[in-house]
Amino acid sequence: MKKQKIYQDKQWAGMVPLITAYNECNHKSDFDRILSFCLKRTTLNNSELLEFQIASQNEWHQLRTRYLCHDEESRKVIFELSRLGQRAIQNTAELLDPHLKKLASEYASRSHDRRHEICDQLYQSLLTQSQPVRSQKELLEHIWDDLSNQSCNRIFARQFTKHGNPNCLGRALMMLAFAKLANATVLGATPLVPSSEIAIKHDGRVARSILRHAERHNVKLKPELISFLQFIVSRPEIDRVRPPMFHMGLLFQISPARWALIDPHAKVFGTYQNTAIISQIEKESQDRRQGIFSADFRSETKIKRVNQLRQLKSLTTFLRQIQTLSTSSECHLGEALIAIVNSKILDFILSDEWNIPKEQKEKIALQMRGEQSTIVDNLYLEPLLGMRCPVSTLYRIQAFLAYVLLLDCGKEFIGLLSFNVSAGTQTLRQEMLKRSFQDLLAELIARFHGFLFNKSSLGQDQQLLHPVIELYQPEFRVGVELISHVNAVTLCSENVMQKLSRVCSGQSVQISAATEILRNQKEAIRLSSKRAFDKLYSAEVQSDRLQEILKRIFRKLSHTHPGA
Repeated sequence: MKKQKIYQDKQWAGMVPLITAYNECNHKSDFDRILSFCLKRTTLNNSELLEFQIASQNEWHQLRTRYLCHDEESRKVIFELSRLGQRAIQNTAELLDPHLKKLASEYASRSHDRRHEICDQLYQSLLTQSQPVRSQKELLEHIWDDLSNQSCNRIFARQFTKHGNPNCLGRALMMLAFAKLANATVLGATPLVPSSEIAIKHDGRVARSILRHAERHNVKLKPELISFLQFIVSRPEIDRVRPPMFHMGLLFQISPARWALIDPHAKVFGTYQNTAIISQIEKESQDRRQGIFSADFRSETKIKRVNQLRQLKSLTTFLRQIQTLSTSSECHLGEALIAIVNSKILDFILSDEWNIPKEQKEKIALQMRGEQSTIVDNLYLEPLLGMRCPVSTLYRIQAFLAYVLLLDCGKEFIGLLSFNVSAGTQTLRQEMLKRSFQDLLAELIARFHGFLFNKSSLGQDQQLLHPVIELYQPEFRVGVELISHVNAVTLCSENVMQKLSRVCSGQSVQISAATEILRNQKEAIRLSSKRAFDKLYSAEVQSDRLQEILKRIFRKLSHTHPGA
């Protein structure tokens, strides 16, 4: 009996550490549990760990004296988030693709122009591959796929290097790892107004004007083009209700007066004109490493939009010329053909990125240089033209006919051109050619309405940069967003978001705190959530999506009252 009791006591003693660990785990706050999870997934190798720990201790001492306006708990949270961000960047650097490591080693010693080229290569390497959205169904599927596929495998290097498909935060970590290895000066960049919002609104206006133009001139557009343009007109309203998510690109300082924005997940790459404000913010952020700054480049974006609309005007002028040809009963077929090929139509065709396959455009370009076999023998063309034309004009006619072959009614027109007939049937052939040419012009006019949109659209312009952005030192914000992301896909703890909102003024964090008002089923509302809403409501710059969120919160607040 005594032996049995001794055995039970020993067994209990062995269980004590396990029970203690279990209790400690269960008594951890949600924030600490998620922080622990993130730290495990950003573990450094042994050679880096000791150096990192020493640097962290030094930073903690500096932080305690630097942020005297914060209480001790907030300073500790800021330190933990900064440390997590640094670890995540270092861990990603260890696992970075060898090709990117090689580019990083080249970056520091190269000229400013070569650095810009390297940034472009980095952008192309990390560019998110996706197809253009051309219908409401495709857009909703895209939104759902994006929202439902945000696992932690997309934000931690050890996971996304195995499973692929890092999200914008994962790609930002890869760029930050590159910057660390290249010893490059960078700032994190989060759009307050994304370039996509500007592009979507601009494209909606263009699509509406094209539909009106077709209606006024009785142009029969293809049903699929009408459906597409109607979707583009309605897209801004659909986009307004899209749930907000954190987004991050990076600004690289490639020379003292030149900063390049790299945002591969948003398909944006280019340089801002007003770089003085960026350099000033970078200098100020060195003393406020958890600070969030804003920069406004809307004037630059406006110039871009105006230039696109000017292009639309010149294209519309050309369209009117074709419409005049199609309605003229006196116009000679040969003269009309020469007028078309001497216009800008071939340049427009070769720049069409949407509707003409690349290999077909290459053939058309070869025809323009006379390096391809003719579509219609010049012996048959010259009598029709009624004059001796320069060789360059004949080349352009052959190039135009190569394009005509791609059209629905083009084969009939080419067929009528491609053989000679007896003198007795020339009149009939001319009549048939004239009717076929009218059909061809009608199809050209209808297709050109789609081309008008493609050339005037901003949706595929990677150099349309975000007009208003948040700028910050990346390490702290990376730590914040790692915690926020893991919380969103695991615990969904409101306490975690409230803690983050107290130390980070970033808009995405404040939106998460404010929208707790919408998620809260209780009558009373936290004052911290109300403060976050007030801050967003009074913001000078509000995206369409933010305005929609604020409207929904305002409606709920009008029926409830703030609580403790």
